[in-house]
Amino acid sequence: MPGPFPPPIQPLFQVVRLTWISRVTNIAPAMISIRVLIAGALAFAAACGGEPVGRICDLGTQLPQAGEVVVASPSLDCVSRTCLRVPLSRELPEGSKYPAGTNGLCTAECGADSDCERVPESPCVTGFTCGVAVTVGPFCCRKFCICKDYVVIPDSGQLLIPQACDSNNAANACCNLDGRTGNASYPLCNS
Repeated sequence: MPGPFPPPIQPLFQVVRLTWISRVTNIAPAMISIRVLIAGALAFAAACGGEPVGRICDLGTQLPQAGEVVVASPSLDCVSRTCLRVPLSRELPEGSKYPAGTNGLCTAECGADSDCERVPESPCVTGFTCGVAVTVGPFCCRKFCICKDYVVIPDSGQLLIPQACDSNNAANACCNLDGRTGNASYPLCNS
């Protein structure tokens, strides 16, 4: 005759005891690998000199006028989010193509020609130079990567800085010039 108590209930599955040591031991090699990958990616990024420029980008819906420089930002086509179209002022070199319709080329701000890394698919064959694209508006007197195929480069090899971008001339009111922002003499630059 069975006793007054029912038989013990058995679990459906075996239970394996987990310890913190096994978890730490298992994740440690993965953490080291992640650190090595992150360090490698940072070193690779630091090795790159500048922004990738030269990809065809869309300026918007309005066709630029002949002789008009257009800086469009934000442009989702570009890593820098900036698209530039300058007027064609010289004969195109062999293999070069000027952007048609409402297209321009992706650009980036720069301090020297070496900051402008041409992407392989760019229609600009001779590379980029760093120069001031516009002297009015929110991008006035900022230097951008400009395709050498489209502009006449002086014998010096560098585009000239426009007189409107001389910060020593008080008549120049571009807010991107030194001493303009927060200066009561330039009320449009107080933002």
